[in-house]
Amino acid sequence: MIRRILCALAVGLLPALATTYRTVTVADAVQGRVEAGYVKVSGRFLASGTYQGLVRGVVAGARFALPVEGQVFDYLPQPGAFLEVWGKLVRGPDGWLLRFHNARPPGEARGPRPVGDPRPGEVLKVWLRVYSAGGVAARTIGRSEDGRSFYLRNYTGGPGVRCLVGRPLEADTFEVLELCADE
Repeated sequence: MIRRILCALAVGLLPALATTYRTVTVADAVQGRVEAGYVKVSGRFLASGTYQGLVRGVVAGARFALPVEGQVFDYLPQPGAFLEVWGKLVRGPDGWLLRFHNARPPGEARGPRPVGDPRPGEVLKVWLRVYSAGGVAARTIGRSEDGRSFYLRNYTGGPGVRCLVGRPLEADTFEVLELCADE
């Protein structure tokens, strides 16, 4: 019983320890006063168009706007909404850009759920967007909030954002052991 409790605690903590998002201001990010990497910024989201499955626009602070783009995970920002956005800050040809991982409205408790770089065989709890790809010989794929893609072995559920317990077998294969009880 104690072993099960310790295992459950470890599984719950591993994704949180895998990647740390630094909180930065929009102004500091745009002006290059922070290093590239995983960051969280708060501001008003202004869309640059309507796209299915894609986030593209800016997060605006008082005087600056940080371009944001990436695939939608489990939250699609509404244009004009004030929210907290997290992702990977990168330097592009036109300046700094936030590669969108996910977002939340103010006051929501849910935070980043990255996979990071787990070791093969390590049992963990992960949140993945599950979908099928490949046409006739379709494979079930899971994509993490921080952009990691895995072929899902032993997955029997449907598409959508799912919480799964399992282990990476190789760099791109994740063996599903069970659905999370708290999904």
